[in-house]
Amino acid sequence: MSKLNYKKIFISLLCLTVVLGLSGLAIKLMKNKHTVSAYSIDKNYPDADIQTEVNDYTKGGYSVSRPVFHQESIDEQLESYIRNEIKEYQKKWKAIDGKASSELNITYDILHFSKQTVTISFDKYEQIAGKKHSEYNIFTYDIPSQEILSLDEIFYSDTDYLSVLSDIAFEELHDKKDKKLSEDLIKKITDPKMANFESFSVLKNTLVFYMKPKKDGDSSNIQTVAIKKDLFKDSLLDTYLSKDMNQDRVKEKQPNHIVVKLPPKNEWIDPSQKVIALTFDDGPHPDNTMAILTSLKKHQAHATFFVLGSRVEHYPDVLQNMLAQGNEIGNHSWDHPQLTRLSKKKIKSQINTTQLAIKKASGYEPSLIRPPYGAVNDEVRKNIGEMDVVLWEIDPEDWKLKNKKKVVRKVMNKAEDGKVILMHDIYKTSAEAADEIIKKLDQQGYQLVTISELEKVKQDRKRYGIKVKG
Repeated sequence: MSKLNYKKIFISLLCLTVVLGLSGLAIKLMKNKHTVSAYSIDKNYPDADIQTEVNDYTKGGYSVSRPVFHQESIDEQLESYIRNEIKEYQKKWKAIDGKASSELNITYDILHFSKQTVTISFDKYEQIAGKKHSEYNIFTYDIPSQEILSLDEIFYSDTDYLSVLSDIAFEELHDKKDKKLSEDLIKKITDPKMANFESFSVLKNTLVFYMKPKKDGDSSNIQTVAIKKDLFKDSLLDTYLSKDMNQDRVKEKQPNHIVVKLPPKNEWIDPSQKVIALTFDDGPHPDNTMAILTSLKKHQAHATFFVLGSRVEHYPDVLQNMLAQGNEIGNHSWDHPQLTRLSKKKIKSQINTTQLAIKKASGYEPSLIRPPYGAVNDEVRKNIGEMDVVLWEIDPEDWKLKNKKKVVRKVMNKAEDGKVILMHDIYKTSAEAADEIIKKLDQQGYQLVTISELEKVKQDRKRYGIKVKG
């Protein structure tokens, strides 16, 4: 941030005296002749005003702003915050004899303003004798009580909301794959501790949390996690669950991405034991897929089925059986073209029509996609929305061999903890091989899991330092 010219700002504010006077707003000189304070209307929120205070000292100058909501206690608390920041700044400046170049700049943004709450973010930049410091603070006030709102005041105390928040935030930040966030840092800022979730806003349909990877830094360092409130319908107090009371007074600012489902709990999976993921492409098939489902159920195992939209509409009962047994469904396109050879429009059509067919047949909407032939490039990734691409490590080429013994041998020779196996459930020989593979993997101590369950196990191992036994 470049150094502010406080004299120019100071003079500009004075020049507005007549205009502000005519509009009924206030401008006044403080006791110190170098300081001017002005009020203006917030163009985004007519119910709020803006107070800006500027001190024009070249050395030791500052420019600070805060909102005025005409709510006595809230306004007093915000003014106290600003006064304390100015006081601390001047104290540090005077400690170096008040001679070095310095500046303080505080700006704000109203993140949400409803009947129930108001959330304000303050961006602070301070520079004293060349030493720079940035800070970002968020305050949420409950308007009826006019008090700062804490996390434990919006949830029922006898619920496990903090653990759920921790799991959602960890998975969300982990999936972002932000290079600035290491695994250790993600774990640290998403631990189920109240302090990690102290900055939040309550929107009409969404809870938004502002995660701080560092203690200081401006708003560009904040990681935002937005969660659909319906996921907390049993733990969030009715006051904050209410859409009417929490609807923005002007226009709701929609987060870029909203978490709409809870992470898998993996209650039956032991992350310290071996896991492996069986996946099946090109189905569903009325006989072969059902035979595989029978084998999975017999060994209390799960798998992921990447289905073709053109087949889904003919066998909805097979998809319903998949889900009823705890298996996972993924998108494998409508009719198996190589997506990298298609136009943007055709890629979207292949994926979206399949999504609709799966949802119509089963009520389930996949979050995973396996591109036919594993063919994927940047253009494909741009046009599949927020779906995760799933490939594989073990390919027995069952579609080519069509020989039970050879397929079983190829899979078992390469089976390892954490691997993904590719097979096809449209061939009878593959279904027969799958039955033998499931039995052998079970005998060797493997837990057969879905892709989402596998990812959760990997995350838990990293997050909690769990080592695999044997």
